[in-house]
Amino acid sequence: MADQLNEIGPLRGLLAHAQLSLISDVDGTIAPIVPNAEEAAISPRCRALLSELMGRGVRLALVTGRSLEVARAMLGLGGAAYAANHGLTLWVEGREETPAVAGEYASRAREVVKELAGLDIPGVVLEEKGPVLAVHYRRAGDERAAREAVLGAIAASPAARAFRLHEGRKVIELRPPLDVDKGTALAALVSRLGLEAVICLGDDATDIDMFRALGRLREGGLLGASVAVRNEEATPQVVASADYWVDGIPGVEWLLQEMLTALPETPPEGRATGAPTRR
Repeated sequence: MADQLNEIGPLRGLLAHAQLSLISDVDGTIAPIVPNAEEAAISPRCRALLSELMGRGVRLALVTGRSLEVARAMLGLGGAAYAANHGLTLWVEGREETPAVAGEYASRAREVVKELAGLDIPGVVLEEKGPVLAVHYRRAGDERAAREAVLGAIAASPAARAFRLHEGRKVIELRPPLDVDKGTALAALVSRLGLEAVICLGDDATDIDMFRALGRLREGGLLGASVAVRNEEATPQVVASADYWVDGIPGVEWLLQEMLTALPETPPEGRATGAPTRR
């Protein structure tokens, strides 16, 4: 079981590293969960602290189920790297990278949308993310009944059979049948960016893959620590899979502030500095 992180001591070795990086989930970690996913926004304090950390040379990457366009707009800071759509799309050094096969699944996803047109349940929202579809039922009056109806409609959709079904927090997703998840996304970011010391944050079941990938990379010599963000919707498995945990977004804000306070006033040799630009 993870330990509650209530003082920065366990992370001081990482904070002193010249190539410190922060890899974070978005929703439920640095952005509060809201009934309407389109209205979600990163906590203003988290954004300000992330900007300051980047200005002190900390490399930032977001790993999210959001589309790249939405994730970049939510953060609003230049200089960050991204793994969007659960790692299907990377944004590294200002360049988007998406497997060519994703285009094929984007057209298939549009067929699924047509076949789900009859799914008219108040509070159920279909989000199109290129080759990925997400059906949110958080706002439904009867969440259990809405979930069953969504699963039934997907099962009846011939086009949906080309996708893998994944369930998250009050959302059902259809993703291309590729071996891509937040764990492979973290590994790709570590490799592509040459990361050496990583602090990883997440709160959802999909973030467990990220925590486990970090554990495997540590066996190969990477320095790192995983921090689960505990909230009323986080499963016990999320907390159990991390090294430490903090309480909700206020806990993340505390952690980011403590990181900023603990960073050496003079960055170690090799750590770049310079504040990120607003997008």
